[in-house]
Amino acid sequence: MRAPLPPLLIAIALITIALATSQPLIVGAAFVGALLLHHAAPPPHRLMLRVALVSALFILILNPFVAVEGDHVLFAGPHFLLFDFEVTSEELLYGLVAGLRLATAILATSAFLRLADPDRTQALASRLVPRSALTVALSARLAPTLRRDATGLGEALRLRGSGPERGRRAAIRQGAVLIEPLVASSLERGVDISEAMVARGYGGGTMTRLPEPAPTRDERIGLAVGAIGCVLGIALIAGLAPYVIYPLADPLLSTSGLALAGAVLLLSIVGAGALRWRA
Repeated sequence: MRAPLPPLLIAIALITIALATSQPLIVGAAFVGALLLHHAAPPPHRLMLRVALVSALFILILNPFVAVEGDHVLFAGPHFLLFDFEVTSEELLYGLVAGLRLATAILATSAFLRLADPDRTQALASRLVPRSALTVALSARLAPTLRRDATGLGEALRLRGSGPERGRRAAIRQGAVLIEPLVASSLERGVDISEAMVARGYGGGTMTRLPEPAPTRDERIGLAVGAIGCVLGIALIAGLAPYVIYPLADPLLSTSGLALAGAVLLLSIVGAGALRWRA
């Protein structure tokens, strides 16, 4: 697992670039970069890829029917309540851009969570918000424990002869029976954890931390790529390569758009190659 900062910076850079401009070429390049980062992370890959693509396709299809914008009419249909069946090329283009933005955010976030070491991520977050980081870490570690408790209690109920019924209603009734013992065991475990933390001196003075290992060559490359990408995203927010879709879309191909899209792709290839997971 990698140090959390390089994949975090690259993910933030890709999401910022996708949100900072409406230029389809640049947004598409950010999506391709998120796709490369997603495939550089450890498996599984298919689930989040399907979620991202289905979400993007849903926005692409929905946008022409909820937006009433654009000058180039492709299909003139009626207006019915909240839905407008007049489809313009600008509405389709904006739906494509919005869908790619969402897909980029999903894939980049998923890649960061699978590339970064969770313990080092928690340590990084604890330097900024120690109490919140502790709460998230305890919740993440207690969730599998709660699931194991539920499985054990369910098996105990079946051994006592309370599980012959089949169907959804029977499953709901059996699940409701488990709520009370699960809450009781969770509260008891919470008290035990708090007592252990007090016994170990939590909150009694300055927190100590394990020293971070020196970044590797690949991690330094990832840091540089992420920093350059964040600078590029800030420049796009400041107005670099403006692009207008409504009411009349600007020309798709432009020198600045092609140059910036190429830069985003190059950064993505270098960053994904440096952070690629190796079994």
